[in-house]
Amino acid sequence: MKRNREVRVRLSEDELAVLNRDTEKSGWSREKYMRALIAHSPIKSKPSMDLVSVLRNLQQINNNMNQIAMKANTLNFVDTAAYWENVDGLKKTIQELLEVMYG
Repeated sequence: MKRNREVRVRLSEDELAVLNRDTEKSGWSREKYMRALIAHSPIKSKPSMDLVSVLRNLQQINNNMNQIAMKANTLNFVDTAAYWENVDGLKKTIQELLEVMYG
């Protein structure tokens, strides 16, 4: 869609502060944020760095567990030490996720 129309809006200091705060929370540009408001699209806050870190940990654990499963299928052998290490890591990461979500 070609966006060649410009709209100027005057805001009070308080209104601008709210717009800037909410735009920053979304992680979007001001233009994208305002287009989403106009389209009544859901606007979510960008995830915290803590949450991003926890999700990366979960992805790594998932990758490790898949490798253990593939090795078990190929060699008919389960590396129990690696398996339980990943289970412990998963439990720890789930606890971190709960702390990020609920404090």
